[in-house]
Amino acid sequence: MLLEINAPSRSKPAKRAVKELTLTGARLVLPDETFEGTVHIKGGLISDVSAGRSSLQAAVDLEGGFLLPGLVDLHTDNVEKHALPRAGVIWDPLSAVATHDAVVISAGITTVFDSLSLGSMTRDNTSRSDRARIVPLIVEAVGTAQDLGLLRADHFLHLRCEITDEDVVSAFKSHAENPLVKLVSVMDHAPGHRQSPQVDRFRAMQIRDYGWSEEDADRRVAEWVEASRTIGPRNQETIIARARARQLPIASHDDETPEHVREASVAGVTISEFPTTRTAAETAHSLGVRVLMGAPNVVRGLSHSGNVSARELAMTGHLDILASDYVPASMLHGALRLTREPIGLSLPSAIATISLNPALATNLSDRGAIKIGARADLCHFIEIGDVPLVRGVWKEGARVF
Repeated sequence: MLLEINAPSRSKPAKRAVKELTLTGARLVLPDETFEGTVHIKGGLISDVSAGRSSLQAAVDLEGGFLLPGLVDLHTDNVEKHALPRAGVIWDPLSAVATHDAVVISAGITTVFDSLSLGSMTRDNTSRSDRARIVPLIVEAVGTAQDLGLLRADHFLHLRCEITDEDVVSAFKSHAENPLVKLVSVMDHAPGHRQSPQVDRFRAMQIRDYGWSEEDADRRVAEWVEASRTIGPRNQETIIARARARQLPIASHDDETPEHVREASVAGVTISEFPTTRTAAETAHSLGVRVLMGAPNVVRGLSHSGNVSARELAMTGHLDILASDYVPASMLHGALRLTREPIGLSLPSAIATISLNPALATNLSDRGAIKIGARADLCHFIEIGDVPLVRGVWKEGARVF
């Protein structure tokens, strides 16, 4: 046991009282339409949806704004930021997880996949050591906090596996059977393709960001490229086989070419995370692979690494899911940007990218939509200018923000 805390036994998790509740006075965002209406909740589930205001004296009047399903975030680095706030500084894992939970719930996210990196994405020994140390600490902290009822959002684990790392398979196997693991992605950050097609530019960035000498950079880049060619395919095959045995959804990462997507689809991948080109996204759609992009990309209007714009993919109909990536508040903001010109998605279609679509992609059929029988995970927000501000969040009918 990595954590020792003075709390009730993990076999007796704390429970929140769930009462009958009526929410009214806001514009409801349903899968196919929006209207001013009322949502009735009983036993943690939506029991009725109706147009107009409720006349019940006990109804909670939201006084305007929008009521939509709780957001479902499949990819966030936010928990790692709290656990490793600076290089070499490892924060208390339970504190990190609780703080991360407070941030995501205040953004309207009621289901979050805490994304944990297995293996090094930099081949920098300090970074590799830090990440290897924090992953088991976070996994244990999430499990403990969830079991004790300390978290307001539902937390699952998304294992992001860097296939060029020689230790990634053993790291993956140590967590693969954890029931909180609900999503696995395979990544190859070696220069020369995908996220970093320009080797010279990548090399210069590593020298700048990690203080490598030119000789170190040449050696490490060469080793990285060789690992991508040799151990990468073998590691990917092993990880995907193990994930498929557990019937876990599998995502590819930074697909650049149609060939990348076709190979991933044949291997069992059903989500393409952050494709770097329009042609890769188009190929994914043609094969029934859902395209996931970062919401910050939509809000900013461009990729921070110079790849294809998520707005462009939305305009061509090749965007299915938005994830918070590195800014939890970007999900709702990004979805609303999709309704603006020149994209012009309907509000239900835009909200589906942060609720229903990610829920369906990860087999969570009980949430992601305002409909009778669904979990009463809900988010109420207003707009100030073009910025959404979350005013209330409910999980299974209990107010958590």
